[in-house]
Amino acid sequence: MKQCTVCGAPMPPNELICGHCGRAHYGATCERCGQSAPTVIRGGTVVCSACGATRGPLSAVPLNLVGSAHRVGGVLTGVLAWAVLLGGIAFGGIVGVVVALVAAALSVSAWVGFGTGVVIGGVAALAALLLLSASRRLQARGVEARDSASEQAILAMAAARKGVLTTAEVAHNLQLPLRDADRLLSSMGERGRAQLEVNAEGLLQYTFRGVSQDERTGIRVAPSDPGAEARARVDEEFAEMAAKRREGRL
Repeated sequence: MKQCTVCGAPMPPNELICGHCGRAHYGATCERCGQSAPTVIRGGTVVCSACGATRGPLSAVPLNLVGSAHRVGGVLTGVLAWAVLLGGIAFGGIVGVVVALVAAALSVSAWVGFGTGVVIGGVAALAALLLLSASRRLQARGVEARDSASEQAILAMAAARKGVLTTAEVAHNLQLPLRDADRLLSSMGERGRAQLEVNAEGLLQYTFRGVSQDERTGIRVAPSDPGAEARARVDEEFAEMAAKRREGRL
């Protein structure tokens, strides 16, 4: 059995969706290192993020592409939001002027045209705000999916390297900016999955205690790891989301 990298629940080796938290796992078992590691596109070649072995392009969703659909959708939705806002304001202004001219010709107050334009512009602004909110949610989901897959890759890499990693190694192997690699490792350290240490050469490194390599099942996390705490945290998140849905806030 392998463990979910998000909540720590046990998972069958060939399962890609955790039955406990519902999160996706990006990566089948690598034949060389035996890790359930996501693939990554490096130098035009699809390789294992844990050991660098060449993998088939269809063996898993490459880490570089995880969450990209959400991020692209978020950008397009944001562009649409601004188009709706500017277009609505322009259309409302034109309609307001036309209505004002007609009202003046009929000896009716020109404020009717002004009010019409404001209503149209207000509707456009409301629609734009809803689209911008959807854009932010889509981009956040894309980042969340990428981070989840990256953590899975980091744990697999740690298992293949006897539990010790540096920020530079993670950034290079996963094709991430250094700041993103540092953010992910720091987050895992804060949650008790890694410990920041200084090695004999005076370099900073992250040690993943209890992570070992198993050729049959891939990553194995020792029972001392905070799996139960992580599962409780995921349960609380789902309960909070359900409460927000009932209240109409999601």
